[in-house]
Amino acid sequence: MEYQKLNVNARGCMLVNEIIFALISTIVIGVIQYFLRGTELPFPAILLWFLDAVIWVLCVAAPFFRYNRYRYRFSEEDIDVKKGFLFQHRDIVPIERLHKVALESGPIDRIFGLSKVIVTTAGGDVVIHFIEEQEAEKIVDKLKARINQYAIESREES
Repeated sequence: MEYQKLNVNARGCMLVNEIIFALISTIVIGVIQYFLRGTELPFPAILLWFLDAVIWVLCVAAPFFRYNRYRYRFSEEDIDVKKGFLFQHRDIVPIERLHKVALESGPIDRIFGLSKVIVTTAGGDVVIHFIEEQEAEKIVDKLKARINQYAIESREES
């Protein structure tokens, strides 16, 4: 089975999340600058605003790179998720190791009609972000069925 790409709404959701982060960083830098005014800094004050500009550039650029690199694949044996902006990250989870599957969506996700599928194993959680709600529900149902199938097979073998 080949890797699935994200829906185009995912890019918008990523961008909104990044802009919120950039706005918060601008507010924090502004507050720091306000409370440190009149004090002698070990660096030029303009450096804080330069840092903020770098954050904004990264936040605006990141969703486009992340969107193009984000891939996921479900097979009979495993779940495989590739993602990253500056660094590539890959999670591969064997289906037989699954303990729990959950569906989650925050307010921004819901605006864009997206959800997260959270897969729990003994080693931790793997989150597959930015999946359309209907597709996410189908994935969760399929994974639950596979978990139940493995549980029945393991009981029969015991």
